[in-house]
Amino acid sequence: EEVGSGQCWQVEPDPNKPNHNSPKPTLLGGPSGGAYETVAVDNTNENKPIFFTTEDKSNGELRRFEADGNDWDALHVGGQTTYLQFLSGNRFQWTLNIEDGKSSAWNHYPNAEGIIYHNSTLYFVAKVTRTLFILDLNDMTYTSERTGSSWVGQGAFNSQPDQIIESDLDKRKYIYFTEDGGSAPGVHVRDREGKYYTMVRGVPGGRYAGDESVGIAFGPDRRKFYFGFQDAGVLI
Repeated sequence: EEVGSGQCWQVEPDPNKPNHNSPKPTLLGGPSGGAYETVAVDNTNENKPIFFTTEDKSNGELRRFEADGNDWDALHVGGQTTYLQFLSGNRFQWTLNIEDGKSSAWNHYPNAEGIIYHNSTLYFVAKVTRTLFILDLNDMTYTSERTGSSWVGQGAFNSQPDQIIESDLDKRKYIYFTEDGGSAPGVHVRDREGKYYTMVRGVPGGRYAGDESVGIAFGPDRRKFYFGFQDAGVLI
């Protein structure tokens, strides 16, 4: 996201796989690249996976790449890229015109950040407007809400949303958010009813004031939760 002509790279974390030592740029960013942030994948059709990419830029179009291949080659052998365009009446479409995608980003979802896909639904956040978008990929309709708009308990989610991950979206439908900036950045949770809670946050005005929570993840058994504060260089 810090480089205007950056690319999305593919890496193989398993040292026993043949591509482990061969990281490779993908087709997701196109020939010119951009300030890309996060990638999500719809692997419902394993022979033609679909990848969604956000760009942290005021007119950064949200990209949809339908791959022609699968496995490691899915991001290298070709495919079709389209761009998210919001329409009237809370409808949207995927357009081949990148300028329409950029215009839609400028008007509706500037500086898109975290994104996840689950069960024909795409969730992503726009940090400048502090908005969560929920796209129904079957009906081609969407809803949106200000992050932290319906609050329960102590804490606050007043600064910019950044990365998001999910937990048990089929049942509990929890979405976890990192937070960029503010006097007490932290990790916040949205439940299936659209209620927001603080999971953990810094002491207001304390060591982590103005920092950014990052790197949210569950352990393999999902009994441990990890995150960090970026500027402080702290993992918790």
